[in-house]
Amino acid sequence: MGRYDLSLAESADDQSAYHRLRRTVLFEARGQYDYVPDGPEEIKEQNLSLLFKLDGQAIGTVRLDQKPDGRAIVRLVAIAPDLQRRGHGTAVLERVERLALSLGIRDLLVHSAPDAVGFYQKFGFSPFAFEADNFRSVQLHKAIQ
Repeated sequence: MGRYDLSLAESADDQSAYHRLRRTVLFEARGQYDYVPDGPEEIKEQNLSLLFKLDGQAIGTVRLDQKPDGRAIVRLVAIAPDLQRRGHGTAVLERVERLALSLGIRDLLVHSAPDAVGFYQKFGFSPFAFEADNFRSVQLHKAIQ
């Protein structure tokens, strides 16, 4: 494996790659064409839009929504289709967990697509209802330290 980097998608190029990956992997691949790149949750200061790179190439995305109670929600994890099932998803979650710890977060939550629950469970997440869910997702939790 090469060198990974997880950082804020701040530059115009990074923002473009971030939204392209999310739109392609999380929306269009699932038959949805209603992706909104600048929705209200996307621009909140406490919500970190993160781009995941391998050797400088954008290969994935994740958003970390920080909550005032020391928890954070891991949202919209996406890995480029041609790079899935090669350990990159695990690598991004490892880096998100380290980032969360550095921010004082001790509990990670996730809304998982039903077909991705096994992936999160392998990483130590377990079912845990934490908010009203109108997205037909499976809610999961992991305490981190």
